Amino acid sequence: MAEDVFKEVDDELKAERLRQAARRYAGVGLGVLVVVLAGAGAWSWHLSSQKSASLAATGTYLTALRQTDHLPPASENLTPLGETAQAGLASLQKLAASSPDGIATLARLQEGAVQAAHGDIKAALAAWDAAQNDQKADPLLRQLATLLWCQKQIDAGDIPSLRSRLSVLTGKDKAWHGLATEALATLDVREGHMDDARKKFAELAAADDVPSGVRSRAQAMTQALDPSAG
Repeated sequence: MAEDVFKEVDDELKAERLRQAARRYAGVGLGVLVVVLAGAGAWSWHLSSQKSASLAATGTYLTALRQTDHLPPASENLTPLGETAQAGLASLQKLAASSPDGIATLARLQEGAVQAAHGDIKAALAAWDAAQNDQKADPLLRQLATLLWCQKQIDAGDIPSLRSRLSVLTGKDKAWHGLATEALATLDVREGHMDDARKKFAELAAADDVPSGVRSRAQAMTQALDPSAG
C-alpha cells in the first residue's frame, strides 16, 4: 500500500512538471509575433493608404508601438506602466475606438499585449475578444486575436471554450495551424491526455510547414513526454 501511495505521488509530481514545461514552451514569442505582425501591417497600410486621416492614424500607431516596445514580460500581477508606455496605451485605445478598420484592429492587438504585460488580464482578453469579433477586420488578424486570447488562458481557462476556439485555427491551410496545435497539445497535457499530447507534439516536431520555434518546442516536449525516459 505504501509503495502505491509513493508511486501515485511520484506520478503526480511528474505530471505537474510536464504541465509546467508545456505551459513554459507554449506561447513563447507570441508577444514578439504581435509586434512584428502589427508593425508590418501598419507599414503596408501606410503604403497603400491615400487618405490623410489614415496616414495620420498610421503615424500615431507607429508612435504608440515605439512607446510600448520595451515592456517587461507578460505578468499575472498588475505592475505600474511608465509615463511613456501609459501614453502609448492611451493612444492605442483611442485608435481602436476611432481609427480606420485596419489600424483599429492592429491597435486592439497591441493594446491586449500591453495590458497583458501590465498584468491586467481582463482588459487584455477584452481587447483581443473585440478584435476577433470584429466582422470588418482582416481574417488573419482576427484569427491571431483568437490565438492570443486562448494562449493567455491556456493554464486555467475553460477547456471546452479554448478547444472550440483553437479548433478553427488548425488545418494545414491555416496560418496559425502550428501554434494552435501546440496550444491544443498543451491542453492535452493539462488534462492528462498524454497519448494525445505525444501524438500532436510528434507531428509538429516532424512538420516542415510550422515555425521553427514551434518545431523545436515540440521536439523538446516529445522527449519530455517519452514514457521510456526518466
